[in-house]
Amino acid sequence: MFFIKFFITFIILFIFWISIIFFQSANPTKSSQWIYDVYNKKTNIANNIQKEKVVIVAGSNALFGINSKMLSDAFNKPVVNYSVNAGLLLPYILYKAKKILKKGDIVILPLEYSMYNYNGLASTQMIDYIFSRDFDAFYTLSFLEQFYMIWNVSFKRLYDGYNFSEDKKITTGLYGPHNINEFGDQLQNSLKYKSKAFTNQLDNYKAKTYGREYNEKALSWIYLKEFNSWCKENDIRCIFIPGAFMKYESYFTDEKERWFYENISKIAIKKGMEFIGEPYDYMFKKELYFNSIYHLTSKGRDKMTQQIISDFQSFSK
Repeated sequence: MFFIKFFITFIILFIFWISIIFFQSANPTKSSQWIYDVYNKKTNIANNIQKEKVVIVAGSNALFGINSKMLSDAFNKPVVNYSVNAGLLLPYILYKAKKILKKGDIVILPLEYSMYNYNGLASTQMIDYIFSRDFDAFYTLSFLEQFYMIWNVSFKRLYDGYNFSEDKKITTGLYGPHNINEFGDQLQNSLKYKSKAFTNQLDNYKAKTYGREYNEKALSWIYLKEFNSWCKENDIRCIFIPGAFMKYESYFTDEKERWFYENISKIAIKKGMEFIGEPYDYMFKKELYFNSIYHLTSKGRDKMTQQIISDFQSFSK
C-alpha cells in the first residue's frame, strides 16, 4: 500500500511539475535572446538566396571559424553560415538546419566533437531555448529526451520563464545580430578586440576528453544518419568536416584521444556519410583563438577556411 501511495503521489507531483513548465513555454527569456536574434538574421539571409547555396551548420566554432566570403569565392556559390551555439545540441541544430535547406544545396557540418557524443541529455541552453523560443522542436525529440528535458528544468529557469520581459533585440556585446555580417559570420574577433578578460577565459580552459567519453552506440549517430538520409532524399549534398579546436598535447599522446581523432572520420564514412578532412589539420595553436578553445580569431578563421578549401580541392581531384 505504501508503494502504491508513493507512486500515485509521484505521478501527481510530476504532472503538476509538467503543468508549471508548459504554462511558461513560449515566454521569451533574456538568456535566449541573442541566439533567437542571430538565428532570425541568418534565416533571413538564407531565405533571400534564390539559388543553390552552401550552408554551414555547427555550433560557435563555425560561427567564429568560417570566412564565408572566402568559401563563396572558392566554390562560386553563395554561402550562409548558419552556425550559432553548440550548447543547443545536435538534435536542435539539425532540426533548425532542415528548415532552410533546399534541393540542390550543399550542407557542410564542421561539428564540435562533443556532438558526436550526444547521449540524449539536454543542456541548460537547449532547455532554455526550446521552452522559450521554439517549443515545436520539443515534439521532435524521443520520449526519453523529453523526459530528461522536463526533469532538468531548474527553478531559476522557471522563474525566468514566468518573469519574462519584453522581447527586446540585443544590440550590444560580443554576441548578437549586430556582430553578424551579411554571410552569417561573427564580427569583432580580430586581435584588437581580444580583451584581457577574453585572454583569461582562454587560459582557464583545459584539454577535453572526447576520446575517453566516446561511445559508438551514442544517440548522436542515430541523428546524424537520419539527417544524412534526409539530405539524400531531398537532393542535398551533406558533407562532414572537422571543427575548429585548440591544439593540446594530450590529443596526440593519450591513446584514447589519439584514437578518437584519427578515426572519427573513418567511423562516419563507414556509416555512409561523406567526411572530408582530418581533425589534426583543424587544431590550431593558442594564439589563433579568441575567447574559447573553439573560437578562432579572424586570422585563425582565414587559416581554417583555407584548410577547408584545400581539402575540398584535393578531394575533388
